[in-house]
Parts: sequence; structure tokens; C-alpha cells
Amino acid sequence: MDNGHALAVGDLDGEGRDEIVCGFRGKGCQLSIYQAVDANGERWRKTVLDDGGIAAADCIIDDFTGDGKPDIVCIGASTGNLKLYENLGK
Repeated sequence: MDNGHALAVGDLDGEGRDEIVCGFRGKGCQLSIYQAVDANGERWRKTVLDDGGIAAADCIIDDFTGDGKPDIVCIGASTGNLKLYENLGK
């Protein structure tokens, strides 16, 4: 992560454990979700949510669409944008 800046935690999948949303705003900016794949949190899976579309300076997790599922909103620094990542899960 080059110039890591955005960090938020929340239970995105409703399984009772928080996932980590993190992004960086340096060259090759990227926004990713890290999810523990074991009960002890010793192994993690990374899912890239946005590859180059936002230089994440900050992210917030909340239900922005009113459907009862937590969504992610991030503001981009050098990309000069604001993005809503709607939770389309179960």
C-alpha cells in the first residue's frame, strides 16, 4: 500500500465479525476488504473492491440505502470523487 490512508471496520456480511476496509491513495490506488477466514483471525482473505478508481482518503460504513445492509462510502483525494459501494449481499 502506497500512502495508505482509509480504514474502516464493520460487519459487512452479517456473520457477526467485522471486516476491514482499507484503501490507499498513492500510485495504483486501491480499495480492498479483508475478511478473516478462520475463527481465530489468523488467516485473512483480501478482496479488491476498487482497483484504481478511487484514491481513498476516508471511508465510512453505514446503511446508506436504507435496506438494512451496511454499505461503504469513500471519498477520493487525488481522484476527486465520492463513491458509494452498495452492499448487494444476502
